[in-house]
Order: sequence, then C-alpha cells, then structure tokens
Amino acid sequence: MKLRAGIMSSLLFALLASASPALANAINSANADLGCSGSTMTVTGIDLEQGDSFVVLYSISFVPPSGPATTVSGSMPVSQDMMGNFITTIDLPAAPAGTSEVEGTVELFDNTTMTTDQGEVHVDFGSLMCTAPSGGCPATIGFWKNVKKHPFPPVVAAGGLTIGGVTYTPKQLLTILGANGGNAVVILGRQLVGALLNEAAGGMHNVTADAAIADAEALLQSHSLNLLTSNVAPGSALGQQLISDEVILNDYNNANFGTCTEGSGLTL
Repeated sequence: MKLRAGIMSSLLFALLASASPALANAINSANADLGCSGSTMTVTGIDLEQGDSFVVLYSISFVPPSGPATTVSGSMPVSQDMMGNFITTIDLPAAPAGTSEVEGTVELFDNTTMTTDQGEVHVDFGSLMCTAPSGGCPATIGFWKNVKKHPFPPVVAAGGLTIGGVTYTPKQLLTILGANGGNAVVILGRQLVGALLNEAAGGMHNVTADAAIADAEALLQSHSLNLLTSNVAPGSALGQQLISDEVILNDYNNANFGTCTEGSGLTL
C-alpha cells in the first residue's frame, strides 16, 4: 500500500515564518511520501554557513490510537550547494500494522560549531493505515544453531549472506551464531545473523528490527568490521551503538514484538 502526497499521507510544511527575517542554517521544509513497506522523508534547508558540516537529526513516530508508539530516529548528512541550500532524502522502514498518526521532529545540527541554530521543528505527516505483516514467526539463534533440525533457508545454504559488505559462508554463519565473549561485534553478530536468517526464511518484518538491521550493517561497513575477526569494546561509543542494535534484534528473534510460535511459517 503506497500513499502519495495528500491530506492523509503527506503534508508539506513551510517552517519559516514569512513575517520574520530569513534564518541562517535553517530547515525550510519537510514532507513525506508514506507507505506501509517503507516511507521517504524529504527535508530542505537554506542559508547554510559555507564550510561547515551539517546533519539532519530526525525522530519520527508511528502513533496508534492506543498503545505505545513506534519511533525511528537517526541522522543524515547534508550536502549544500554554492548558495548554502540543500535537499536530502531519508528512507524510513516499514510501518507497523494498524492505523498510525505519523509525526515527529527534525532539526539541523552544525557539526563544526556543535550547535543547532533553528532548534527542533515539529512535523505532522497525517495518517497511515497498514495491514498486519505477513510471514512466519521469527526464531531464536538457538533454533538456527541446531542446523541439523532447522537447516538454513535454501538461498543462504547455497550462497551464504553478505552482511555489512562482507560475504560469509554458511559454515562461517554457524560460527558467528555460536560465538561467545564480551566483544560488541560478537554480541551483535549472533543476533544480526539470526535476524537475517529469519527474514531469508520468510519471517515477518518489524519496523524497529528492520531499522536496527540497516543501522547495524551501516556501522559494520563504515568501520570495516568483520563479524569473525573484529573486536570492539562494549563500553566504547561504537560498542554502545552495536549493542543498542543487538538489543532490538534479540527482541525480534524472540518474537517479543508480537505473539506467535517460534519458527512457525518459516521456509527452511
């Protein structure tokens, strides 16, 4: 289901008051193209300080009529033109089932001066209704370690998995699943491989888990980390980022986001 610009799916917000002077280093607009399988948010800005490095910080929530909201947050570097203007596109993961109001905040942060000139700007993109995700129930890493009883999905058994730019054979994936130790890469690796195996086997998707997988793979690739050989202290800044993704993926692999029987409906 894909909803394009309209009252219910996408609203363009002019974030600068016409009666006020133009602000330096300012977000000018934010709009969203909402969809159940993934959404796209476009942010524009004006009058950026030449030579400074900027990122857009965002926190977008899918808020149901009752119960907890699902929030996706992160940052996206921006590239300004010679006039100090920018436009950047941010991909948001799949939406949760049911009807949600999609809202949140965006802000422009100057990495050079370590300041936010405009402050947080609230955005409200309207409503989105999605059906429950289809697919099998995710399984724990213990399920996948028992490869004789629960073989890897055919596509993985044939070609392994590419994770963070590195391709691992089925045998290496089994080694990662069984690894132990106080290494943030090892701790993340177990749950990340488990989550990717679940999805390869047709497991249902979850907006928070999908975002954690994308973030984990980006961190591994940008820091040239290998799930078999790299070591990152859990207490370091990078280690904390890896562990944060691991916690989410552990919940996904244990089906804590919903009620289902482990491994039911997976294609092995």
